[in-house]
Amino acid sequence: MSNNTHLVTCDDGDVPEKSEVEGHFSLKNTGILWGSAEVLQPNESLEKLVFLIAKKPKQLTSHVQRISYCFQKNLNKQLFAAIVDFLIVLNRQGQPISWRVILGAKSRLTTEQFEELKVYLKGKHTDINLLSGNQYSIFSKGLVGVNKLIQQIEKEEKEDDPLAIALDHIEYSQLDEAKKVLEEAILVQPERQDLRQELCDLYKLTGDSSGFHQMMAKLTRLGVGMTDDWNQLNNYFKGQNNNG
Repeated sequence: MSNNTHLVTCDDGDVPEKSEVEGHFSLKNTGILWGSAEVLQPNESLEKLVFLIAKKPKQLTSHVQRISYCFQKNLNKQLFAAIVDFLIVLNRQGQPISWRVILGAKSRLTTEQFEELKVYLKGKHTDINLLSGNQYSIFSKGLVGVNKLIQQIEKEEKEDDPLAIALDHIEYSQLDEAKKVLEEAILVQPERQDLRQELCDLYKLTGDSSGFHQMMAKLTRLGVGMTDDWNQLNNYFKGQNNNG
């Protein structure tokens, strides 16, 4: 394929003034990809193209038709999925055609999508499976941007973490609620020193010797050894009782 062949260009000048297509794909001089009998007819649907691509992934004509169709119909999510599938099938071959496609589709892509595709094409060792997929992708593994996914997981873990929940209660002076959260969490995760330390501090702050001794007994039955801070608090409460 000649590098001088313009596969995808934005050619607004050839669009009739009253045309509903704005910023359309102009597929010129692409006979190498387009057989006269294979040009997409107006009554043919996107579903048909997707079906053909799923059956014959290496038929580039269908990929280009799908991309062009999505672009012209303003199906932007489907367009991104079509380009990702196209790049997956090319598997880093055909760099000129890949660049023409994403540059031609730029006006229909979000800034994030365009940058993601550009970074993939520029990177020699970027894993194609890290490209974001969506519900319209055929071949992608459906990953939603690794960085975004990690950030979301971290956010969810933080929101569900009992220590974070307890600290929120403490911030609003809801000390009894904080103790309850920590007590329940420690029985499930007795190995977490951060939970035990925070609960120990709460027992001392509130002078809750009863709650402390009950929890200490439960941990002892579970075979959990007492740390120095818990032993010191135990002695502190014993000293209070002796002085009382």
